[in-house]
Amino acid sequence: MAFDRILFGTAGVPNSTEKKNSPVDGVKRIHELSLDCMQLEFAHGVRMKEEVSSALRKVSYELKVPLTSHGPYYINLNAREQDKIDSSVERIIQTAKISDLCGAESMTFHAAFYMKDSPYDVFDLVEKSLNVIEERLSRLDIEIELRPELTGKTSQFGSLEELISLAKMVNSCKPCIDFSHLYARTGEINSYAEFMNILDLLEKELGFDAVNNMHIHISGISSNSKGDLKHLNLLQSDFKWQELLKALKDRKCKGYMICNSPNLEKDAQMMKEYYMAL
Repeated sequence: MAFDRILFGTAGVPNSTEKKNSPVDGVKRIHELSLDCMQLEFAHGVRMKEEVSSALRKVSYELKVPLTSHGPYYINLNAREQDKIDSSVERIIQTAKISDLCGAESMTFHAAFYMKDSPYDVFDLVEKSLNVIEERLSRLDIEIELRPELTGKTSQFGSLEELISLAKMVNSCKPCIDFSHLYARTGEINSYAEFMNILDLLEKELGFDAVNNMHIHISGISSNSKGDLKHLNLLQSDFKWQELLKALKDRKCKGYMICNSPNLEKDAQMMKEYYMAL
């Protein structure tokens, strides 16, 4: 999908949706709230009936509310047992299949845990799995952006550098940049100048498309020396979201901004209002 700006949406069905377990009603609620997009959350498994996915695709198209998706939390491409790695690969493929049926063009997931292994070894394993996934999706004629997420804990694979390297090695792979996680993971990168540096780095390493077609996650966050502890509402956190939005606007970035705050649509609306007024 071609964007002309940053689109704002929620990670899952907005809290104020009457039928909270209905993604179709969620898309309608997004439209009512004058938000722009919605992320389908398959955090606890990929389960969706075919009639739901076709209804979602239809309502998303009619209301011009594009969809992204998030794979299950229990993916670990560096698991100790091969069958668990195989299961993780299957979960990513199942998420991609359902996402494609719903019309989503971008899907994110947490790729792996280090499990005390060398980050270099973990990188090789993740890259190998993603190449397998890419090949299998190609055979199924499914075109979707595979976006490993920038993770918030230092025990998780998914640093900015790892994601940039992975995007260079796997064609269909692009990063999902969670700026709140980046702040929690590094203990820094929380100012306009630092955000601009990250955007410059992404374009320098991955080309113009890296800032012209972004999948971003955002929320308030609390953290310690090991990274993020939990998501907070933006106003309860010291994450400088206004400076991030200013950097994105000044850099003319485009793409999805998915809000992960507990109050979901309230923070998404607050960010959209601030961004549109810049």
